[in-house]
Amino acid sequence: MAQQRSRTRRGAAYLDRARDVDARVRDLLGRMTLQEKVRQMSIRLVSAFVKNGRVSAGAVRRFFGNLGIGCLQDLRSDPRTNVEAVNALQEYLVERTRLGIPALVVSECLHGHLSGGATVFPQAIALASTWSPELVRLMSEAAAREARAVGAAQAFAPDLDLAREPRWGRVEETYGEDPYLVSRMGVAYIRGMQGDGPAIDRDHLICTPKHYAAHGSPEAGINLAPVEGGMRLLRTVFLPPFKAAVTEAGALSIMPAYSEYDGIPASASKLLLTRVLRQEWGFRGYTFSDYGAVSMLHTFHKTARTPAEAGRQALEAGMDLEAPEDYGFGEQLIELVEKGEVSLDLIDRAVSR
Repeated sequence: MAQQRSRTRRGAAYLDRARDVDARVRDLLGRMTLQEKVRQMSIRLVSAFVKNGRVSAGAVRRFFGNLGIGCLQDLRSDPRTNVEAVNALQEYLVERTRLGIPALVVSECLHGHLSGGATVFPQAIALASTWSPELVRLMSEAAAREARAVGAAQAFAPDLDLAREPRWGRVEETYGEDPYLVSRMGVAYIRGMQGDGPAIDRDHLICTPKHYAAHGSPEAGINLAPVEGGMRLLRTVFLPPFKAAVTEAGALSIMPAYSEYDGIPASASKLLLTRVLRQEWGFRGYTFSDYGAVSMLHTFHKTARTPAEAGRQALEAGMDLEAPEDYGFGEQLIELVEKGEVSLDLIDRAVSR
């Protein structure tokens, strides 16, 4: 197995840091099997591989095998346990899988890195009350250093929902109701968390603004409930904070909302995920589903009759990664590609991003 890995990687352009990023991506994609590609479109919790505070080598081998994974979510425990677990998993991915692709380690960082021993800053609604984007930037810089120190590389933040429905139970995660204030705070947070770019260095993290879009104004204030408003309200009120996050701050990942807008779930919206995000705003990062959002196309929104159809709808709309486990992606997508019902080009598009 080690000899096979050595032959696969010998002289590989994707391992040459001196080469152009796009060229490295094309080279790596050309070497990947369909199974390896689809694994890059999913995430697993680090906790799934940890027993009694230590990584289970058997659990790691059984799941990863030779395929790897796209993302891992870090532990919400003490820093030492988190570092040891992340290091052990990354070592396996780099040294024991065929292509040696490390995972992106993601974490919650809404008001500080969510783990034991990390600094707890005020919630977002309190930060907004300062009216000080510079203070928010300083906070996100500090949170990024703490998260990066324990292995994280991507943050599920900031929350750019507008708190326009006071009965909604997640108002505290937001910067309030005003699109301008939310835009300024969001841009400041992303610039502090991601750094000056365009690449992410060792002291910063990829940002994942959420929940794209209009998630914070559900009917009757019920989380996940539909949002109604029409195109004018969407364009002039709900989208500006996300547009600023992409076009001004250069956010590298986006998390679509659970909810539907005017009858179309965000996770299956070609308008939101392709036309607006990529064609109009020029977004070049990748989309990361909220946890269970793809499955909800089948179980909650009822736009898909099967898990496989849910995966196809999300992928065709512009979703690149499904969380937290494979429901519509995974084996279902592999079968659809093999049957000719889903184009391999869509898989390659998502994996390349």
